[in-house]
Amino acid sequence: MKGIRIFLIALAGTAFTATLAFANPGMLPSHAGYPMSATKSPADGTRTSHDAGQANAVGSQASMDGASYHDAESMNEVTDPNRMRIKKSTGAGRLPEIEGALNRVDVNPGGATSTAIQ
Repeated sequence: MKGIRIFLIALAGTAFTATLAFANPGMLPSHAGYPMSATKSPADGTRTSHDAGQANAVGSQASMDGASYHDAESMNEVTDPNRMRIKKSTGAGRLPEIEGALNRVDVNPGGATSTAIQ
């Protein structure tokens, strides 16, 4: 039992390491709160970031830009044309007064004659 547990922990650790090794730097966010400047490492002269050409983000404006990056996708802009038909709300638990015909729901759309399970 102990050997299986060690094997599963090693397998999970290997899978986690593989996800880090094969991460795609092209999928990193490109808002102003994330990138670093492409400086050279003093040890070997290689770049220290994958986002060359973007300026280093500092200050509160970078934090605000990073926090508001996905605001456009998170807004609910769904419109329902039936909401425009409401003339007056009559209170909680009651149907509102609407203009036009009421929406009718077929109670038995499949034409079932019995609800008993045979």
